[in-house]
Amino acid sequence: MRAAPTPPLWQNNLVASYRDRLQPELLRFPGLWRTRILIGAVLFITILIAVLVWEFGGPRMDQRWRELGVLALLALWLLACWPAEIVCGPAGVEQRRWFGLRKARVGWNEVLGIEEREEFGGLGRRLGVAVRVIAVVGADAVVRHTPRHPDPERFLRECRMRMEEWKARRGKALDRHASSAAQEERR
Repeated sequence: MRAAPTPPLWQNNLVASYRDRLQPELLRFPGLWRTRILIGAVLFITILIAVLVWEFGGPRMDQRWRELGVLALLALWLLACWPAEIVCGPAGVEQRRWFGLRKARVGWNEVLGIEEREEFGGLGRRLGVAVRVIAVVGADAVVRHTPRHPDPERFLRECRMRMEEWKARRGKALDRHASSAAQEERR
């Protein structure tokens, strides 16, 4: 009898979405640790190469600036790929970007739609890399669940469930408001 295949290390509940112990209504989707380590290592190497180019680069400054520009673009692209933590809660969904310095927040009352997209225009699909992105689109912000986050199906289910819950609560509030207005008219 064959044993069940072992899931990859990043999917074996060591890094997965989880409920916050102190606030159980919040569901957190951290970035995958393997991706963070890889991006961090490449960023370190990029900075090291930039220092070496600055110190020991060729005698022509225009060539040195060009090389530093390419390294800066690589560093910016890596920072854009950094998997920011996503938090789903009763009020909305929030994504902390750029090492927690900037936040994108979409309240459930502001959601225009939940879309499935391809990251980087589907370029990764041609290279055999996962490209599915689940985007919660709001009027002012977009929260993206990328392939560098765990449990995409759980994220999609949680967002849909929270939106339905919000619509149901809103419908009850509107019904209560309409019935109280009708009672006022009768008086």
